Amino acid sequence: MNQNYELYFILNPELTSDKSNKVIEGVTTQLKDILQAENINVDQEGLKNLAYPINKHWSGFYVNITFDVAKENVPQMTNLEKKLNLYETVIRYIVVNQTEYLVQKGKENLSETEMHTHRDLNKGRAKKTCLSTHKGLRAIDYKDIDYINQFTSPYAKIFGREKTGTSAKFQRKITQAVKRARHMGLMPFTTKHYK
Repeated sequence: MNQNYELYFILNPELTSDKSNKVIEGVTTQLKDILQAENINVDQEGLKNLAYPINKHWSGFYVNITFDVAKENVPQMTNLEKKLNLYETVIRYIVVNQTEYLVQKGKENLSETEMHTHRDLNKGRAKKTCLSTHKGLRAIDYKDIDYINQFTSPYAKIFGREKTGTSAKFQRKITQAVKRARHMGLMPFTTKHYK
């Protein structure tokens, strides 16, 4: 049985497009050689501003690669990460198993709602309601910054459940998403990184 993975990484913004393409080709070759990965899909998201400086850079070239790996080859993921660490032009990366996420995403039955934030939903309510459950979500994407940003304070702290009405299940998912987004420079760790 195959597992679906996502490799999300940031390239040095000073690279030319030719050099960026060579790095991406090198990474996809490593995926094939080390993991025997299949169904490799590369999405070059382009240059984005970082929420905080990484290696003295305030921007980076984001690349998202999704691929399938046979279960017996998953232990080789550590060898892939060792190879990625050798790329000086890759300033940050994350490898995420998306198998369960895609299963849950496929089961979503999104409801039509005017409420887009937990503040709108719980305004004037004594008992708060979980926005994610209200919208019919089953999975949280760490790259959906517009959605998860509402669950952090102006001081870059994650709100507690009593503030947002989030269920325990979704609080764990949101917390994980925020931590991954911070790691990838999509969200700040502290207020000193706010511009």
